Amino acid sequence: MSKPGPRSYRPALHFTAPSMWLNDPNGLVYEEGRYHLYYQHHPYSTVWGPMHWGHAVSTDLLHWEHQPIALSPDALGTIFSGSAVLDLENSSGFGSLGRPPIVAVYTSHGAKEQQSIAFSLDRGRSFQKYEGNPVIPNPGITNFRDPKVFCNPVRGGWGMVVSAHDRVHFYASHDLKSWEKTGEFGLSENLLPDSVWECPDLFPLFDGERERWVLLASMILPPEQGGHRTQYFLGQFDGSRFLCDSPFNGPEFIDMGFDNYAGCTYFGAPVRTFIGWAASPVYAGETPTGPFCGQMTLPRAVRLVKTPLGGTRLSFQPLGLSLDSGKGREITGSLPLTAGPFALRVRARPGCEIVLSNRAGECLRFGLDRENRIWCDRSASSCAFSEAFCRPPFQRMSAPRFYEGECELDAVFDVCSLELYADGGARCGTFLAYPTVPYDRVSASGAAAQLIELDR
Repeated sequence: MSKPGPRSYRPALHFTAPSMWLNDPNGLVYEEGRYHLYYQHHPYSTVWGPMHWGHAVSTDLLHWEHQPIALSPDALGTIFSGSAVLDLENSSGFGSLGRPPIVAVYTSHGAKEQQSIAFSLDRGRSFQKYEGNPVIPNPGITNFRDPKVFCNPVRGGWGMVVSAHDRVHFYASHDLKSWEKTGEFGLSENLLPDSVWECPDLFPLFDGERERWVLLASMILPPEQGGHRTQYFLGQFDGSRFLCDSPFNGPEFIDMGFDNYAGCTYFGAPVRTFIGWAASPVYAGETPTGPFCGQMTLPRAVRLVKTPLGGTRLSFQPLGLSLDSGKGREITGSLPLTAGPFALRVRARPGCEIVLSNRAGECLRFGLDRENRIWCDRSASSCAFSEAFCRPPFQRMSAPRFYEGECELDAVFDVCSLELYADGGARCGTFLAYPTVPYDRVSASGAAAQLIELDR
């Protein structure tokens, strides 16, 4: 494999830790105009290790202010993934009605994986761990982790969904300290028997006619099956368990790309907002980024849309970017690219191809094929830093559209990552690429395309 030359792959728009390792987003909570982003962090190495919760805050989901580490390992173990809520009614008793606590719910990863809590009275800057931890001891399950807490509109109080190997378990509580198991959800016939479920999320959305509940569950899959992916189910929540009401013919993935994993949504945000870890764990520790390792996806608004070919689907749109500024340049043949992040607005016809290229002969290609599939090919896009990254199944991906006719396709490129949003985000894709030197030209065929240079 060729090794990359010295260049910075620090993205301009995507969140990264100041240094060292980052993976899953944790504790996404909106509090008085501030978005808190906690995340899995190893502060002493650029490879995965003893997990802490790093922390940053933002008012616009684009510009982030780094904060001190929020949670560190203790006698119960390291601090695995979890969630956070703003306890406005002080049901936990940790704060007061005039000073509501932020309560973090996380997995203590030691000899056993157990669920613990901590609380903050200084707007999420520092946390005190609950003396009664763990609040949910391990019931004898391997891979029992990643609690996501939400308001329970049926029973009142709080609900929790937590991964339990190849399924999820549900719990209920009125004070965030005492929890009762209420149900499970899994597949009676798991079409992917080698999978392990992680990082679940459960939330309601309106589909235009009625409220539907969305269950996200990330899956550990073998590399030959495409690596780690995040699936979703649509249904109802009866206060105790999730009832899937959509047909299951195989996993429905939130992202057609290789590099969106372990994502979850914000508690309390004005718009249902999703952030994922923009990497595949198969090769994440090998990426050539020097003093830091790992980045998040762009924050994305989540909604339900009804499509003519795929029924009701999740759709995602990037937040915080102005793609409708009217400052774009039409791409006729090809155009030079300047340094900095950019977006492409494409009206794609069957056979469309967009190519990002550089003087080193590397290229990243994507478009719409004649079978009405959105596709991306990064086989010649990058320095060859990893054996897995450079060979199938991580070279090319395609997925059928849920619409017919001309395709509206937005693409955002930011130093080392491409995010695709087709048909209003009914299909999206996240793809890392590490060109030896920056891409300096874009060309389009079979499409009307516009280049938009983005300001940070």
